[in-house]
Amino acid sequence: MVLGRRFIYSLFLCWATSTPLAARESLAVVYPEVPSPANLVFEEIIAGIQSAHPNKLMIKAIQNSESPDESLAWVNENQPEMLIALGKRGYRIAKYIYKDRPVAIGALPIRPNGISGISLLADPGIIFDSLKNLAPDIKTINVVYSPGSRWLIAIAAEQAQAKGLTFNHVEVKNIKDAISTYDKLLENINPRTDAVWLPVDKITAHEQVILPNLLEKSWEQNLVLFSSKPAHAKRGALFSVFPDNEALGQQLVKMVTDILVSKNDAGVIPLQNMKLAVNLRTAAHLGFDYKSQQKQQFHLTFPQ
Repeated sequence: MVLGRRFIYSLFLCWATSTPLAARESLAVVYPEVPSPANLVFEEIIAGIQSAHPNKLMIKAIQNSESPDESLAWVNENQPEMLIALGKRGYRIAKYIYKDRPVAIGALPIRPNGISGISLLADPGIIFDSLKNLAPDIKTINVVYSPGSRWLIAIAAEQAQAKGLTFNHVEVKNIKDAISTYDKLLENINPRTDAVWLPVDKITAHEQVILPNLLEKSWEQNLVLFSSKPAHAKRGALFSVFPDNEALGQQLVKMVTDILVSKNDAGVIPLQNMKLAVNLRTAAHLGFDYKSQQKQQFHLTFPQ
């Protein structure tokens, strides 16, 4: 009988030490209940979370009419060891509890704010890799940005240097300054070796004021214009990127589990799992003829 108990206990120890912590600890996911097709984004992220954490997973959709107290009551009742908070409603809950348990935020273009998470703002280094693949003669990246993008530009400067690219960045405070800065930039730019990058910035990538002007001038000057915003490739930028939502879900699980293990905040990091959208009409205008092997890496192409 003693031998049997020892054998069972040994089996338990083997299971406990071989099972990843992420699978043994309880994880809650809160996300906003939204109508189709916007709900597909959250469904894909949750599918990624489920694939990375199949056990002890609790999921709650937050209704628009639901108060923070009601959502917090659900969290307190279930007492998860970790929490992934998606979207604005999820972020609203995370602000109340991130000091009490590991929390990771996703599905928002967040900036460093004291809570750990993965921003929807794309990792510049991965975008620059796409640039080198699609326009290999480009040696200089030019970007105009506002103070809100400063943290991401600092990352971009380091990554551009590591990839052997010159990084020319100018900070502006308003749309008027952005327009004049772009005008000066485009007067002196060399389209054979220079490109312009549009980060997700409400001022310097303004949809109605800045973007149409840049698209027109880049076409006239045969200039490579690329963007971090998904819709810009459709409108005429050479390429843009958009999230791989399932991979984002998996990465959020890894982040929140690492926080649990290390007891240290992970901070906010840019989105690293992305898909590529390419405008083939713009590419042809610029003289690029991509081979079939390259095109296999394109997840979306325009015109469709």
